[in-house]
Parts: sequence; C-alpha cells; structure tokens
Amino acid sequence: MSVKVSIVVPVYNGEKYIDSCVKNLKAQTYDNLEFVLVDDGSSDGTAAMCDKASAEDDRFVVIHQKNAGLSAARNAGTKRASGDYVVYVDVDDDITEDLVADNIRIALESDADVVMYNFWYYNVDTDDKKENAYEGDFVGSGEEFFHKYLGKTIKHEIFNAPWNKLYKLEFLRENKLEFLPEYPIYEDIIFASRMLQHAKTIAVNSKRYYVYYVRSSGSLITKYVDGYFDSVTCFYENALKYCDKYDDNEKQKKSFSELYVKLVSTNLKQISNKADMDKSRKLALIREICNNEKLRSALRIAELESRRLFAKHFILTRNAVAIYHMYRFLGRR
Repeated sequence: MSVKVSIVVPVYNGEKYIDSCVKNLKAQTYDNLEFVLVDDGSSDGTAAMCDKASAEDDRFVVIHQKNAGLSAARNAGTKRASGDYVVYVDVDDDITEDLVADNIRIALESDADVVMYNFWYYNVDTDDKKENAYEGDFVGSGEEFFHKYLGKTIKHEIFNAPWNKLYKLEFLRENKLEFLPEYPIYEDIIFASRMLQHAKTIAVNSKRYYVYYVRSSGSLITKYVDGYFDSVTCFYENALKYCDKYDDNEKQKKSFSELYVKLVSTNLKQISNKADMDKSRKLALIREICNNEKLRSALRIAELESRRLFAKHFILTRNAVAIYHMYRFLGRR
C-alpha cells in the first residue's frame, strides 16, 4: 500500500475557484490521496460547493469553521489530515497532475522532512505566465542545505511559501510546527524560518509543479495591514535563530537581512501613502519602525541596492519626515 498524502486547501469565499481546484486535485496521478477542504467561514457558495465535492468523492473531507484567517484554516486542515505527508494548495492557484507523484517519490527515496519544488508565476493583471528561474536539485542534511542552497532558495522565493512544499506530517507534529494566526501577513515566511530550524533532511526539486496567481488588486501585500511590521520582524527573529544553529553564517544572515529590509521598505511605503490615515499617525508609525533595533541591525548587515541607500540613511538617522516624503513621491510614480 502506498503512503497516504493529504492535500489541505483553505477556502474563504472561493466559489469561483473551487470547481477548477477540485478538478486539479482529482487529476493527480498519485493514488493514495486525501483532500481536506477548510471552509473558513465563507459567506458565498463555498460551503455548499465543498460539501458537494465530498458527497461525490469520499477522498474529500470538509471542515466548516468560523472565519479565523488563513493560518487558522491551514492549522485546522493539518490537524484533521490523516496522511503520512501533507501538501498545501491555495484554492485560487493551479497544480500539475504529477505534483504529488513526483515529490512523494523524492521524499520516500531521501526520507526528507520537506521537499521543496519549483513553480510558475501567473500575473492575472497582465495575463503573463513566467517561469521561476531557479535551477539545481538537492538532497542532503539541513546543514548542507543551509550552506549550499539556502541563498538560492531565498533569491528565487523557493524558501518562502508553504504551497511549494511537501512535508512529512509526523515532522510537523513532533516539532509543533503550526502557522501563527496572531500574525496577519507573511505567515508563510515565518513558518518557513521556524520549520527549517528542525528539518534534518531537505530535498529541492527544480521541476515546476505549481502555478502561483499574482493578483495585485485586493492583495494584502499591496495594502497597509496592521501588524505588518510585527509579522516581518517575527520572521527575521526566527531567521536569525535558524542561522545561529550553524557556524560560518554571515552570508545567510546577510541574505535574510536584505529580505527583511526589503519587506520593511514596502511597509514604509504603504504607511506613507495610506489615504485614510493622518500625517501625524503616519510619522509616529515611521518613527517607531526607525527606532527598532532589529531593523537597525539588519540595515548594517545588508548589502542594499543603490535605490535603497537613501532609505537606509534616513532610517538610521531617524528622519521620519524624509522617509514620509520620499515614499510619498515614490508612491505617485
């Protein structure tokens, strides 16, 4: 009997995507599957469509819960999963039919705690499908991955998301690895930076299996979110903790510092251009960020592009007014 793989799909008001998602799940060539659909308090036709999928195919399990957010939905699905391995799929993305078959083979051959795989970007606004340029397969220990492949996976965003990975379920449960609902955004990289602290064997598959749909309109990433700075700082703290497991970690700390600074820069731009926030509140938030010692340390470690050097100088000199005007100007471009 082949090992069982659970695919967890969180859904919130996803009625226009469910039929396509269910079709993709059913098309998987691997035979021993369970599909866990988590209806996260949807107010559209999601609940009925999930129940219909379950009624028609007993591999589908449906959880209905009060709306609690993406992290809580993934956690609920993981807790309910009965497989040996788990894969996360977002309802509004696409997957290839051999995603599970290929990556479970790698997991079993290597006994990997996690298998990372490559993906495409599909920009809905421009109707443009783009291959992620990551190349190079890997199987080895967590320490070998840290020294040889981590930098590449950060650069090409293989590191970031939970949806381009197959996890050993026992590994997640033994290490109490859950998504943290208290962080409203970038829960994915927080999870990744915590997960890698525990992974003993890691595999990376450069073949593409997942189509990630980029939807700029309505995306949390393009809007100001309360708790954004706390979320990315939690990621950075866990990333540094991960780096401290190993010697000769300066290069890796530099890569994480550059990612952290980039994310904070986005947050500063969001704050500066938020229409329904008064200027005094914006400046107070910017000053609070400028005073954060984690960020100030990251700025000293990171090697930044020339266009970010002004921001670095203004943050280190705590010049909130200059930051505000700079990002207001950039926001109009």
